[in-house]
Amino acid sequence: MKSLVVYFSRGGNTRKVAEAIAQELGCVASNVMKGTPDVSGLDLLVLGSGNYGNNVGNGLQGFLNSLPQSNTCKAAVFATAGGPEPKCISVMQVALEEKGYKVISSFKCHGQTFFFLNRGHPNESDLKNAKLFAGDLKKRAL
Repeated sequence: MKSLVVYFSRGGNTRKVAEAIAQELGCVASNVMKGTPDVSGLDLLVLGSGNYGNNVGNGLQGFLNSLPQSNTCKAAVFATAGGPEPKCISVMQVALEEKGYKVISSFKCHGQTFFFLNRGHPNESDLKNAKLFAGDLKKRAL
């Protein structure tokens, strides 16, 4: 299964989770701020962002806007956020579904905010849960 994790991370929280997911999937975690990744031929695309004013980070929004149509690729989304229900998850899901991707799962975990809420997150337990999420994705994407 050819997979790719694409993320936007301003403070590093989402990067940590993206890398844990990518490690479990056996693929690369690509930061959209370092270039536009190639999504051709993917079986599974995983997108992640922090929750910025109930939206995704600007870099990931640009990636979503330029994403090609696909009726064969499955997708999943994840978010790090200070609050309980990051709205950026639904933003990513809707954008992917509008492009024809079948969203099969989502994941969220705490991330430290600028106001130092959730200090120390994502922690080892959060990263373990991210790997469990990725393991479940392998089964669902078949």
